[in-house]
Amino acid sequence: MANRTRPRTIRLDEIPKKIYYSISEASDYTGVEPHVLRYWETKFSRLNPKRVGGNQRKYTRGDLELLLEIVNLLYNEGYTLDGAERKLRGGLQALRAERNSEKVEAAPPSETPASDSASPAAREPYDLAAIKRDLQEILRLLE
Repeated sequence: MANRTRPRTIRLDEIPKKIYYSISEASDYTGVEPHVLRYWETKFSRLNPKRVGGNQRKYTRGDLELLLEIVNLLYNEGYTLDGAERKLRGGLQALRAERNSEKVEAAPPSETPASDSASPAAREPYDLAAIKRDLQEILRLLE
């Protein structure tokens, strides 16, 4: 994979609160050129900015949030366009929930409730829950 330069983004909480943003504003906040944003509309089904007089694109705050997530998936996590689209099909909330569960599972052993002295039966419900989540994610991706 070619080494892509990571865009300089602005955090969502630093973006002024407005009803609509122009494509140039969206470009400034995401660090992505306007022609790339227009191309992404063809690749990401959830990205549909409103069109107003003269066919100008107007992005909502939700669109900006989605764009920032797309930038993260593509440039920070290394997803392809198709992979990022699949990841976003469940929505931003599902993606955040998945990330939070990964953070909990990745916690250092000293922070996990089960100790090494716990019997296998005591650890089993945690393992089954993790397996269930993994299988549900696989089923969701296959749909």
